[in-house]
Amino acid sequence: MTIIEAINDTAKALSNLSKVLMAVGEQTKGMPAAQAVSVEAKEETPAEPEKKEALSVSVETVRAALAEKSRAGKTQEVRALLKEFGADKLSAISADRLPDLMKKAEAL
Repeated sequence: MTIIEAINDTAKALSNLSKVLMAVGEQTKGMPAAQAVSVEAKEETPAEPEKKEALSVSVETVRAALAEKSRAGKTQEVRALLKEFGADKLSAISADRLPDLMKKAEAL
């Protein structure tokens, strides 16, 4: 994950937090403090549970797999695979595309 991606994730989390706090404020508006504490919260399911699982493939894992393929004499295929993903080097590929890249690298 790049620094920019981490900053974007943090910004999204803070935005979600502010929405939750605004909703709590609206629900408890005008209530005495003792009563406001007992307000039941609605449970929301995470919006992207599958994406987090997919992101479990790290850049280091993909790099190791590609290096192994390259050492096995498949350097041209590795380069072609990177080009297929629109990059000249692994670090130019976004983290959300790494699982797909890993699958294709394993198929080489």
